[in-house]
Amino acid sequence: MSISSCSSLCSSFGSFNNWDVTPLTCTQVSANTTPPTPVGQSSVGCAVNFTAPVDFCQVTFNVKTSGIAETYMEVWLPSGDSGWNGRTMSTDNGGLNGCVHYVDMTYLIGMGFVTIGDNAGHNGSAFDGSWLLNHNEAIVDWAYRARHASVDVGKQIVNKVYNKKPDYSYYIGCSTGGAQGMQSAQRYPEDFDGIISGATAADVNNLQSWNSRFYQITGLPGSDTFLTLDQWILVQKYILEQCEPLDGVYDGIIEDPTICKFDVGKVPVCDASAPKDSNSCLHSTQVETVKRVFSTLNQDDKLLYPPLLYGAQVDAFRLGQLSGSVQGIAKDWFSGAIHNVSDYPYSQIGPSDYALANSLDELHGTPSAFNSDLSGFKNAGKKLLMYHGLADPLVSGYTSQRYYQKVAKTMSLEPKEIDEFLRLFRISGMAHCGVGGISGAGAWMFGQNQIASPASNNVVKNLMDWVEKGNAPDRLLGTKFRYDTASLGIEFERAHCRYPYRTTYIGGGADSMKPDSWKCVFIDDWQKCEGVTCNPDGSF
Repeated sequence: MSISSCSSLCSSFGSFNNWDVTPLTCTQVSANTTPPTPVGQSSVGCAVNFTAPVDFCQVTFNVKTSGIAETYMEVWLPSGDSGWNGRTMSTDNGGLNGCVHYVDMTYLIGMGFVTIGDNAGHNGSAFDGSWLLNHNEAIVDWAYRARHASVDVGKQIVNKVYNKKPDYSYYIGCSTGGAQGMQSAQRYPEDFDGIISGATAADVNNLQSWNSRFYQITGLPGSDTFLTLDQWILVQKYILEQCEPLDGVYDGIIEDPTICKFDVGKVPVCDASAPKDSNSCLHSTQVETVKRVFSTLNQDDKLLYPPLLYGAQVDAFRLGQLSGSVQGIAKDWFSGAIHNVSDYPYSQIGPSDYALANSLDELHGTPSAFNSDLSGFKNAGKKLLMYHGLADPLVSGYTSQRYYQKVAKTMSLEPKEIDEFLRLFRISGMAHCGVGGISGAGAWMFGQNQIASPASNNVVKNLMDWVEKGNAPDRLLGTKFRYDTASLGIEFERAHCRYPYRTTYIGGGADSMKPDSWKCVFIDDWQKCEGVTCNPDGSF
């Protein structure tokens, strides 16, 4: 299907149901060109250039979301010979950013989707929380409202341009984007037929409390409690020695760190004369630090957040959580969103701040996104495909498993019933979303973004097959390229099982590099959560 005149669209849209919409630009973009950056896209911390894979009409808008707030959005409408595939795909925001994700938009329009993106109600980069200050309406937009506005307006644009409604509407996001997808499932089950939610940063208040607590545990570099990067690498050596035998395969990947009982006492203890930064042993104060880093965050005998998984600590150091400060998103969250000041002293963040953050959740539009009653979503026949790396340093790999367990308890459902509308895939050896240069040693590529698009399998197509044909994925095939570079060839592939099944090596000398050498084994005690992913009494 073609669009006759893109430039004339802006004057022909008319009104939009339920929204105050201001069209900004309607620009015809030719394949293999790099168009000018629209005036609405932030140039601070956002990608401003892209090369179009196909011909399309780029439409930009401002949409009022409240009396004092608005979101900037773009809709890309395929107009060339390849045409539109009859579906829409909405994209996400990462961290605290206010960007239309051109990389994802480019990838997805190349697959034939009408692609929809928005800036979550503000401009800025993933690690810039300055917009949080004195702007609660923007927090609500970031949490859920901007996404709902953009998909609703986007669908209306499709109907106006193509003279038909989309056959199916989809969403894909990771981290904050994963949480935004969860919000859609929980609040607006009619927005999307299928949602891909990766490494969901749901439970955001407790997540940022957890992230800020690491500074209280490690202290500053040079302190008795601090571990250097080399010392965390030393800890990793002993984690692998204790955890890998559970896999039956020694490949540097812990297949399921949730079942490992790591004993830090096996790490050599330094004598009094050894320097604090010795890379061959740990002092007793550092041993205690290791124990606390891998512990749950609790308050008043209740679980706030599950622990960091064994094997994620080296990347946690590299990404700023264990390096003697407070990770930037957590710092900005407590400054702007919780205390409404420009620079709250991160050294002071503690239990009273954790409680305050949770008390403000409703005011902020419930960005926690941890409502486990998905009855509306289930009854509407919609599908939620979740994935989470089990070596994720930024959002505990336990989080998505915890949400699954909470859904089961809230809705009184068994796994075979949950399978009808929600499937969670735990990805061994995958770090946070597989982006940022720290992607992990596992088979983490499965088409979830443009970087991962060369993989043998594509999760977008998996979701479409489930939604449109009823072919639900039991396993999610992941690819590991040599040095994460497709041109260097495949290093290995692994088929990751849906929860509550565990990806298990079949043994017998089978080639562990091949996906058929692994099977799915049901986890009999999958509901067991006490003191790790739920409260000691089994409640959430």
